[in-house]
Amino acid sequence: MTHRMYTYFKYTLGITAMLSLVLVGCNKDDGPANKNNKVKSGVQVGDKKDNNNKTIQAHLASLTKLPDMLPFENAVIHDPAPERELRPPDKTHTGKNVVRIYEAIANGMWDKLAFKNDGGLPIKYQAVIATDMGDVRIDLNHRAAPNHVRNFICLAKTGYFDGMSFYYSINRKVEDQTVAYIETGCPRGTGEFGSGSIGYWLKLELHEKAIHEEGVIGAARGYDDNSAACRFYLTAEAMPQMDDSFTVFGKITKGLDIVRAINKRETQDNDALKQPVTIRSVAIQAVAE
Repeated sequence: MTHRMYTYFKYTLGITAMLSLVLVGCNKDDGPANKNNKVKSGVQVGDKKDNNNKTIQAHLASLTKLPDMLPFENAVIHDPAPERELRPPDKTHTGKNVVRIYEAIANGMWDKLAFKNDGGLPIKYQAVIATDMGDVRIDLNHRAAPNHVRNFICLAKTGYFDGMSFYYSINRKVEDQTVAYIETGCPRGTGEFGSGSIGYWLKLELHEKAIHEEGVIGAARGYDDNSAACRFYLTAEAMPQMDDSFTVFGKITKGLDIVRAINKRETQDNDALKQPVTIRSVAIQAVAE
């Protein structure tokens, strides 16, 4: 989210206020019960055991089940570009060739990224963002947002984020709600509206358990729901008003104090940090889930 993105964010707050009532569906039968079926007044011990075993098996199956991994061409948006998105620059502001990064991701890196080890057991990924002020460790949540996690890992592995800075920091109240986050990832290094892609965009991925708590990583986007690409933000405080509008794809496990320290740094009138904090590297680690 850039300064202009912040303007859009204020707009979403108005929508959130109007949608203060959430309708929750109740579990009901679709039709009347079959009169020929008699309901037992009790359940035998053997039945309980069978039901428990089935429940345990279903639970174990859910733990190993992974979201569908879409190939690159099916997971991203190329054409037409989302509304008001700019053409990618030839080089990032750190001097990296945008076409080469795109080709590395599109021509194999994305499709080869697995969420199981050679033995077929599920694995997860962690990211360590090394900054001038210390390291921030993040558990990436591929179950909630598989495409955003894949995208972040691929960008990190190409060195895309290395040398970039956290250029924006917003820490204020908007309509009695806290807005506290820092942002990076713009290829131009400016955070200007519509600048956030190297040639593709991602579809919005929402999950009921991936919400805007303090210390999460989310995908910054423009006006279009499906315009996230390379920019990401780290929340310093909980911001539930952003739920259902922005993709959350990970949780900070160490270094939230660093995020908050950056978030409290002095900014200019457009919310740009007067002293940007540099990202030295983003390392990716695979661990057993």
